Amino acid sequence: MMQEITSGEHKLIKQIASLKEKKYRERYGAFVAEGAMSVLWALQSDFAVTSIVISEDFDLSALSGASFEHIPTYRVPQRLFAKMSDTKTPQGVLCVCALPKSKPLPQNGFYVYCDRVRDPGNVGSIIRSADAMGFCGVLLSPESVDPYNPKLVRSTMGSLFHIEIYTDVTTEQLAAMQKQGFSVVASALTDKSISVRNYSPAKNTVIVLGNEAKGVSDETLAMADVVVKIPMTGSAESLNVAAAAAILMYETTKLSGGNS
Repeated sequence: MMQEITSGEHKLIKQIASLKEKKYRERYGAFVAEGAMSVLWALQSDFAVTSIVISEDFDLSALSGASFEHIPTYRVPQRLFAKMSDTKTPQGVLCVCALPKSKPLPQNGFYVYCDRVRDPGNVGSIIRSADAMGFCGVLLSPESVDPYNPKLVRSTMGSLFHIEIYTDVTTEQLAAMQKQGFSVVASALTDKSISVRNYSPAKNTVIVLGNEAKGVSDETLAMADVVVKIPMTGSAESLNVAAAAAILMYETTKLSGGNS
């Protein structure tokens, strides 16, 4: 049943607006997915969708095929929706999802480890590329951006709901995965770096991408089994971390015969 909210003082309006900040996402154990496609993917995923909010001018046919009769749904004036939205031109629909519970670290497969990668757009693109390349998941260091940041959620274009995300993964935990059989492959320019086209991916591999300005941390680089670089024939000095991640994942998948 659709419920109408017209007051900006309504508890739900204030709570959803507060979820733009990490401290409130942690306090309420929830995050926002905004836009018709993001809401559709959330509804079709294993994430718990606790509420849906639409603007008075939103056409519900954009959510056709999705089942949400059992989820509390609210219609609000455009001015109130704008308060909750994190975009300049809101699409008029969002949903609130419960933050997933922490999960044990993976035992096998191909993964990407973001070592202090802080830009939400970059991490969102990495998650999207990992999903596209058939990787099993993305690991985020404690210093990396929160994956439930509104901009990051949007930039994944739904991939956040398709792939496993592990947060606050320390170098000690990465080392534990290495001891269990994972090969740690760092992307960096060093004297030991080899072309990504020339390395042989292990059955279980973690590709490490470093901070946008400082690269992979010395601690993580020191534990790497392999250090790879991307050959560049043009004049650019470097690649954006998200672009580099996409290339490394593509090459890894290709070299492994597509069995990620």
